[in-house]
Amino acid sequence: MTLANAQDADPLPGEMRRMLLRQMPAVVDEMEKAVRSGLPDYTHIADGTDGFSVRQVIDRTVSCFVSLHDVTRPSPAATAELVSLYEAIGAQHGRLGHPLDMLRDALDLGGRVACRRLIEDAYREGWPESVLATMTEDAFELMSTAIAAASRGYAGVCGRDPVDVQRDRLRDALVADPGQGPRPLAELAAAAGWQLPRTLAVLALPPGDHPQTHVLPPEVLADRGPAAPYLILPNPRDPGPRWLPKAKGGALGPAVPVDQGAVSLRWARRALDLVERGMLPADAPLRCVDHVAALSAFQSGDLLEAAATTLLGPLLELPPRRREPLLETLLVYLRCGDNAVHTAERLHVHEQTVRYRLRQITQLTGGTCPDPERHLETMLVLTWLLSPGTD
Repeated sequence: MTLANAQDADPLPGEMRRMLLRQMPAVVDEMEKAVRSGLPDYTHIADGTDGFSVRQVIDRTVSCFVSLHDVTRPSPAATAELVSLYEAIGAQHGRLGHPLDMLRDALDLGGRVACRRLIEDAYREGWPESVLATMTEDAFELMSTAIAAASRGYAGVCGRDPVDVQRDRLRDALVADPGQGPRPLAELAAAAGWQLPRTLAVLALPPGDHPQTHVLPPEVLADRGPAAPYLILPNPRDPGPRWLPKAKGGALGPAVPVDQGAVSLRWARRALDLVERGMLPADAPLRCVDHVAALSAFQSGDLLEAAATTLLGPLLELPPRRREPLLETLLVYLRCGDNAVHTAERLHVHEQTVRYRLRQITQLTGGTCPDPERHLETMLVLTWLLSPGTD
């Protein structure tokens, strides 16, 4: 019997499936231990691959096997999910230059552990021979399906132009956490024909914004994944190249040394998330360095919420119609270096209006706000409170 018709066979009796579910954590533990001890070099590679780990892959594979025999709600989609997983793993192997041989060895090793456990359980529980035979066949078929999917993913990458493959490997290494790259950056850059810059910045694009819709210079490296596409810009200039504003809705991370691309990508994606939630403006694109206070504030929202009562006290108890003009005036006043004239110009109100609001703030807080020694904390709290989307 093949996986294609596994769901047409008699499902496992309820007690058998419940036993499998109880045993699953121990089986996953044993399979992981066998793979890590038997193939230590491969487990190091797998754990360093973006989006995957040995434990996660084993767990999802075993879960798929059990789902195929769910007596209450058989899941034909389980095989499709497994195929998608292993196609992605194979593609990652191709991009990083790792052969599939060790993946096959890992599946074989884990499969032997799983089959041994099945046989032990069958004899202990007195399963019918037909059930054991069917489940053993399905286990081997599952491994064959996984290998075939990984091979398709691998071929899909390695069948491309070799230079494009090298550029993708370099791109992934540039945004990997330090020490996670498979090869030195200089070596990867040379293989890709790409001049290693002193600095880079990452532009995170909205989901579905395919990089190919932009006219990109050849030195820009692109991730074309529809879920979270991004561009790597070498030696970014200020205010930026002329083609950059076309990427409306994106977020440009800070310029960083070439071995710290993960930092730029992380902040770019945080900013993009705030743009999509309406908490930062949808510039073309938004630059993280222009919104340091907002990004810092939203990174510590729970702490700032707790600090707001201490710093602003009775101001927070006012109705929004009275509270928001006072908070906005206080924030701009602090940003203007405690200069009421400049504050009035920024707010487009009369100077006396600013001074009146400041007196109200002083009276309401008993003279404790603004505290000259806590300007920075107060500005962060105000930035967080006044940002769109903050209740």
